Amino acid sequence: MWGKGRLIAGLAALAAVMTVAGSGAARVDDTPESLRAEAFEAAQWAIASDAADALAKVSARFAEGNDALGRLAEERETLLARRDALELELERLYAVQGDEGRDRRAAARADYDAVRARLTAVDADIEARFPAYAELTSPRALTVAETQALLKPDEGLLLVLVNPEATYVWGLSRDRVEWARAEELGDAAMTAAVTKLRESLTTAAQNRSDLDPAIFAGRPVAAFDRAEAHRLYAELVQPVESVFEGKKTLITVVTGALTTLPLAVLSTQAPQGPDGPDALAATPWLIERYALATLPSVSSLKALRCHLVSDPALRSPGCPASAGAEARPAVPATPAARPFTLAAFGAPILAGAPDYASRGAPAADSVLGEGRLADVSRLKALPYLPGSKTELETLKTRYPRALVRIGPEATETAVRQADAAALSAARFVVFSTHGLMAGSTAAEPGLVLTPPDQATEADDGYLSASEAAQLRLNAEFVVLSACNTAASDGRPGGEGLSGLARAFFYAGARSVLVSHWEVSDAATTELITASFAALDTPGADIGDRARALQSGMRAVRANRAWTHPAFWAPFTLVGEPG
Repeated sequence: MWGKGRLIAGLAALAAVMTVAGSGAARVDDTPESLRAEAFEAAQWAIASDAADALAKVSARFAEGNDALGRLAEERETLLARRDALELELERLYAVQGDEGRDRRAAARADYDAVRARLTAVDADIEARFPAYAELTSPRALTVAETQALLKPDEGLLLVLVNPEATYVWGLSRDRVEWARAEELGDAAMTAAVTKLRESLTTAAQNRSDLDPAIFAGRPVAAFDRAEAHRLYAELVQPVESVFEGKKTLITVVTGALTTLPLAVLSTQAPQGPDGPDALAATPWLIERYALATLPSVSSLKALRCHLVSDPALRSPGCPASAGAEARPAVPATPAARPFTLAAFGAPILAGAPDYASRGAPAADSVLGEGRLADVSRLKALPYLPGSKTELETLKTRYPRALVRIGPEATETAVRQADAAALSAARFVVFSTHGLMAGSTAAEPGLVLTPPDQATEADDGYLSASEAAQLRLNAEFVVLSACNTAASDGRPGGEGLSGLARAFFYAGARSVLVSHWEVSDAATTELITASFAALDTPGADIGDRARALQSGMRAVRANRAWTHPAFWAPFTLVGEPG
């Protein structure tokens, strides 16, 4: 997001500040408050995130309020995705021998050179015509005071920076700030702790007859480590938790391995008694104490609350006076003025036997055809999802004015063409289907829709991340009710939230609900429908997605068969909590 140079500079600055703070070395401004504030900013420079980059770019488009810039920015993203895909294609073609390999490499190289030339031209055009765009897409770190001004009275913010030698934690509310250092949780120790917890979360943990059909039947079973879940809470949250006293919503910004673990599964009390469903049911989880939402960076708070707003009256009082003041999206701001409250797609027509346990599916490269298109025969062989159909039918009943495409109507053509206008006008957007993770080849993460008889560039039954990024949304809440939708885009070292979440942020979402592992079909149906029911509770703020998700998790946990967090905790709300 901020470039390798700034990342290195941020780490160096953080190390320098921490050295001064820990050594007692004299400096003119080395008060605890000044050191804490300086370290908070330095930590932000040390965070690089593709999802944060996507939020910055779409907020810049809104702030400029210019369709020409929007077209150029979208073309630039398409060119970047095409350039990266061609680089991978060229690498793969070097293994093809003889005349065929040479000819295919030459064609791919010509395409690559043409894309790079056009990208250079687009960059020059943006720089010449829209100089403010570059400034907005390279946001600086926010100060403690700026961050506090953007928080609501009932919110706290937790920033966790994982470094090789230790982890640094900041807790902020509108009027307080604290920081702490977790000495025993350097990068290696943090990765080991998260891996240990995820082992049980991604094996459904308890293979008993009274539970939901085992998500991972036949795989090794691991009990959820409540002691480790409490240790992470005690090291990362408890030292600064006094700042969050009386707060209802906790916004988190995390790095490293923590991006793959929902903080909802942290336990606020040391475990008592033996493991088992009764112990899990009695465990006090962090999600019970706070509604949780995560952001890819602290500066994303400014992007969401100062630029990505449909009405200047909705901007945070903490925004600079000039930031996004002229933003005016084409879609009306008030819910009553929108033609569709909800647009939903899913339960695709697939030939595989229904799998009542899971919405899991193989990696994306397993359905890739000879070229860039998906192999429709492989898509059609995936299991049908009865839970998705129930989920969407329930939402259709709840929102009579909704656009809901189920089964044969849930096609890529509908999403990208026929229903594009309705999709762009919807306040809530739901995709309930199989989610495929990025593979080891050029295959992108994506969502499965009803496959056509023959794959084309317009419709191959697979909405990839780059295609999702080209959608035009004005949605407050995008729900990706599928497996592994929080996974990275498959690049070496790619951080969590860099795949589908990034794509939907770039398309214009304010918040995205994504999953961290293979989810239970039945439990997910309950979670999603209960979350939307909470949005409609009399007296509730219809925009309060974080608290709605908290209610949805509570509804799933109320079922004794689903007390294990593998069932109720896979989803994380990324973006504006409400």
